[in-house]
Order: sequence, then structure tokens, then C-alpha cells
Amino acid sequence: MPFHLVLLLLFIVGLGLMGLALSGYGSPDHSDQPPPRLPGHDIQDKLNRDTDS
Repeated sequence: MPFHLVLLLLFIVGLGLMGLALSGYGSPDHSDQPPPRLPGHDIQDKLNRDTDS
């Protein structure tokens, strides 16, 4: 096989894999769950509770 043909096939396969990864196909749907808590958010909640009372 000529070198350019191999390179073209690798490029096409790479584009397909990137498209598959970006589409999220096969990943579980978590849209019904609340977003994850990030570090530091509990401090903001405590400050809000302290100012409310």
C-alpha cells in the first residue's frame, strides 16, 4: 500500500474516533441527577446559612 493511502486511512479513522468521542455515544445519561458538588461549595452554603439566621 502506498504511504499516502495509509496516511489518508489513518486520518479518516482518527476523525471518526474524535467524532465518536465528542458525540458522547454510549455514555450513560445523567441528566436526571443533580450536578456534582465541587470542593468549596459547602463553605459558601455555611456562610449563607450564617447570614440568614
